[in-house]
Amino acid sequence: MHVPYARRVLPAAAMIMLITSCGTGTGTGTGTGKDTHAGTGPSSAPKSQAPQAPKPFDEDELTARQLTPQDLPAHTIEEAFQGALISSDKPECRDLATVLLGGAMTGTLGQVHNKATKGTTATKVSLHSWTVTTAGSVLADVRAGGQACGGGFNAVSGADKVTITKVAAAAATGGDESVAYSAELEQDGEKSSVEVVLVRQGTTTATFTARSASGAAEPPAAVVAAQLKKLH
Repeated sequence: MHVPYARRVLPAAAMIMLITSCGTGTGTGTGTGKDTHAGTGPSSAPKSQAPQAPKPFDEDELTARQLTPQDLPAHTIEEAFQGALISSDKPECRDLATVLLGGAMTGTLGQVHNKATKGTTATKVSLHSWTVTTAGSVLADVRAGGQACGGGFNAVSGADKVTITKVAAAAATGGDESVAYSAELEQDGEKSSVEVVLVRQGTTTATFTARSASGAAEPPAAVVAAQLKKLH
């Protein structure tokens, strides 16, 4: 498999490929003295204010929340960059294919990427900042793809053609909402697997795409847990 993404190595390590916001306001009445309730309490009831929407992180704020070697001592942490744009022979599968292959998400307010490797499994971690409205739709679109495309589809990432032969929902917890999938891929006659978790925390989404250089990829539970701590 060779869907590449550029990276700068932080610690020395062998590289492996990866397709990668209630206060209350108290009213002040203007009683005339003729009100039979005057003097017994406030002339108007407290008014609840709508909760403020969380402010999206800018790119510097996302960078400050990326995983470091101190967060995951047993992993090698490397920098990575946005992947290629993904297309699919089934339009309803494109958003799902993007997370399965670690591809580019467009329309963000900011994004950063790195990679955590342990053993033969490398997990690309992509943090994206969105508007309040868009953040929720990202997961909804991927979830819809998971429901429609379980039987397989074809995708193109840059110059690479990939066949996703099977997609199955996996357990996902954390953040405000999350989805996860296990998928089987085939490219150039070679078969591999990918484990993906997509989590929304406020207006930020975190995508974890785990691939293995050999054998089945390990679900990125430790990477997900460490990263979500830094998004709170």
